[in-house]
Amino acid sequence: MLRGNPDIGVYNALPRGCELCRLGGKLVVYITGECGDNCYYCPVSTERFGKDVMYANEAEVKSLYDFIYEAYRMNAAGAGITGGDPILAIGRLTKLIRLFKDEFSSDFHVHLYTSGRYVTNDVLRELERVGLDEIRFHPVKEDYLKAVEKALKFRFDVGIEVPSIPHEKEFLERIVEWGVKKGVKFININELELTERNYQSLNVQGYRVSHGLTGVKGSAELALSLLRKYESKNVALHYCSSVYKDVVETRTRFLRIIKYSAKPYENGTPEGTIVRAIVKSNSDLSDIGEKIGEGMWSISPDFSSHFSEVVLVEEHPDQRRLRITEKLINSKT
Repeated sequence: MLRGNPDIGVYNALPRGCELCRLGGKLVVYITGECGDNCYYCPVSTERFGKDVMYANEAEVKSLYDFIYEAYRMNAAGAGITGGDPILAIGRLTKLIRLFKDEFSSDFHVHLYTSGRYVTNDVLRELERVGLDEIRFHPVKEDYLKAVEKALKFRFDVGIEVPSIPHEKEFLERIVEWGVKKGVKFININELELTERNYQSLNVQGYRVSHGLTGVKGSAELALSLLRKYESKNVALHYCSSVYKDVVETRTRFLRIIKYSAKPYENGTPEGTIVRAIVKSNSDLSDIGEKIGEGMWSISPDFSSHFSEVVLVEEHPDQRRLRITEKLINSKT
């Protein structure tokens, strides 16, 4: 039976990595932007794609230990490692997985995304040795399924995760049928997203947004039809929409960051943002806030009525501190 809401369909059990993402418990690890494939629909931003850069959640980092710090900030229960293709940074990748396991114990769940292009038996042995829990393949070519078959001989969970591209229905059906036949543990089908980087390539093929902010028309319908077609098979099938990723997964991760690392003067909202007040004062306000500049203080909005001019700001709680709104309040008038 299909479970969930219209933005997330599930047959059988969710992969452990997905369960933790739904709870906002996964640190998002971008280990490298380098990739040997150049998929026309790739949603990765221009700032990241093809570049050997690293990001912990939304913040660029320079050291593997920065990932440990960010995991502590949100009290992460695991990490999802993506790219690019992380296998191109195999030394860095295996060291990071080992760091996670040593720091947080073997229960810290780590899943990994790869196309399979560079996956060999030696690579798989190294990933097994350092404790990888789950590997997800995006076989952009059917030839890459050879890597999935190799992975099935190892101890970690093996799944397939592909975008639902409306004009590639037959290819998707072959991938799903292959996965069912070979006994992969799960198959995830994601809604195709139109982004700043891929919109020209998708527009040329007639794709337009029709679901949420980025979901491509026809993608959700194809994904759900595949789930219904193969529901009787002995494999976990899962559809995840762009709306669900933004409204649920990202929001719950932000709420988790707020819970574990918001400062006392930052008020969390149900939407996963923080609100704080900025005031001018020559007095010492360290009991209710933090100095952020000469004569400038960041304080809780709860104390804003004590000041004549207050700027209320709403921001994302991650390290970028992306500002959503800014409002000047004259509380003494």
